[in-house]
Amino acid sequence: MSAYNKKVQLSDLTDGMFVSELPIPWRDTPFPMQGFYIRSQEDIDELAKFCEEVFIDTVRSTNKTVTKAPTSKRKRTSAEPDLPVTKKTIHVKPIKIRSERYANTLPSSFSKELKKIKRVHAKILKSVKSISEKLGRGDESAVIALRKTSGALVESAISNPDAAIWLTQMESQRNDLFQHSVNATVWAIVFGRHLGLEPEVLEDITLALLLSKIGLLQDPDSEEVEVLPKNSHPHSYIERSIALIEKCHQVRQRVISAVRTHLERHDGSGSPLGMMGSQIPMVGKVAGIADYYEALINPINKDQRALCSHEASQLLFSLRDTKFQGDLVEEFIKAIGIYPTGSVVELNSKEMAIIIESKPNARLHPKILLITDSDKKQLPKPKVIDLTEQKHQQTIKKSLPNTAVDISVSNFNFGGWMRFSA
Repeated sequence: MSAYNKKVQLSDLTDGMFVSELPIPWRDTPFPMQGFYIRSQEDIDELAKFCEEVFIDTVRSTNKTVTKAPTSKRKRTSAEPDLPVTKKTIHVKPIKIRSERYANTLPSSFSKELKKIKRVHAKILKSVKSISEKLGRGDESAVIALRKTSGALVESAISNPDAAIWLTQMESQRNDLFQHSVNATVWAIVFGRHLGLEPEVLEDITLALLLSKIGLLQDPDSEEVEVLPKNSHPHSYIERSIALIEKCHQVRQRVISAVRTHLERHDGSGSPLGMMGSQIPMVGKVAGIADYYEALINPINKDQRALCSHEASQLLFSLRDTKFQGDLVEEFIKAIGIYPTGSVVELNSKEMAIIIESKPNARLHPKILLITDSDKKQLPKPKVIDLTEQKHQQTIKKSLPNTAVDISVSNFNFGGWMRFSA
């Protein structure tokens, strides 16, 4: 342990202190492993769910009440970063979660909903791939069809969020632009459902994410996707997307607003307008977090390493109150869970499993589908295990990106049956 670490009770934590270590493994919490700054009472309340005391780094902490270790005993090297400057606080109204909106929604059968959502998914992909050409000719039929199917996607994801998330994992190996958009809509719907957004708003966010990247098509008469240069500005394709859709009478203004603002960032560092804080509409904030998360776990750029769900959540958490509104980030992580349905994980026994159910009150002890033995050899018959039951000694050691393993979620149907293709 560093000499600059100091044990502090949660009751003594204040804004500006840097939490460097926890008394429990980082992987058992939603907090970033590299540590984080205390920015509000909400941070302390969240820590209280896991522990009663933490260790703070007295050098990196910016709070003046922290007793720092003598600097004469240690010289800073040129490789060390400067001490962080306290950020300007961006004032926004706390979000209001309407948890009662879907409280009485009866969950549909997983297998039934999965079949339904797969059909909807296929229709959406077909519609999106031809929409640029049709809009270029002034034909709005593709948007009408897409709006209808996106509404069906929202309805299905509201009825059974796990089935919708499972589908994103099944299709994660398809590393293309339109699949990214469809997956991002699922995260947005599940997130919006958690916040209690109205179905109509969820439909508009869904349609916005599906339409946001049609500007990457080279021209209305081509289905080739343009690869933007690394140094190009993101708003170049957003404006092209908007130009294609704003002439369409079937698209509500809220959809265009979400398309235009989903790359804006809380601290004003986004594009194309450099909006910040409350200037960004809720639809843009929700769409932006969902789109960013999907890009972390299933990057379109082949040179970018795919993060596992836990790493992506940690990175998002570290960006709260900077790139993204803090309380929205925390609610997003709560909505999808640290280990979302379909995530591949490694257990402390070295066995591998797939998350098949993650209950809100037991996120760290989900129901899993055991798929390999401790030598990583695939089991002839996968086994369902509920980690909440005390008789099971297994615990999750870490989550893995789907691309890091040979066994894909797409090889399994829910319940453990293998799916073989000719």
